[in-house]
Amino acid sequence: MDATSIDLRRGYHQLERLLHEIAVALETEDIPAARLDLGKAFEALHTSGPGEEDPQVLRHLDHALSYAHRVIGDLLHEKGLPPHSPADFAEWFDAVEVPFREDW
Repeated sequence: MDATSIDLRRGYHQLERLLHEIAVALETEDIPAARLDLGKAFEALHTSGPGEEDPQVLRHLDHALSYAHRVIGDLLHEKGLPPHSPADFAEWFDAVEVPFREDW
């Protein structure tokens, strides 16, 4: 998968906004595991800053998004709702192809 530096920067900022929104939702909840995962998501995101040319940037973004999904799952579980399934939101994705871990 070829991603330009503009694509990576855009993804970085979108993910950063998502994590901040999740943090706001988590402020009123007492879910230690979710707070830990949110911290890991921010750590993964900030491992490579926006606009860096490091080939690992995409991997760090993927890790941050994975941790974000875990936090969303914890929040939904706490509310008694069904688990979060990223595939349910596929129609909103703007990426045509996504690399798999085996390809890295």
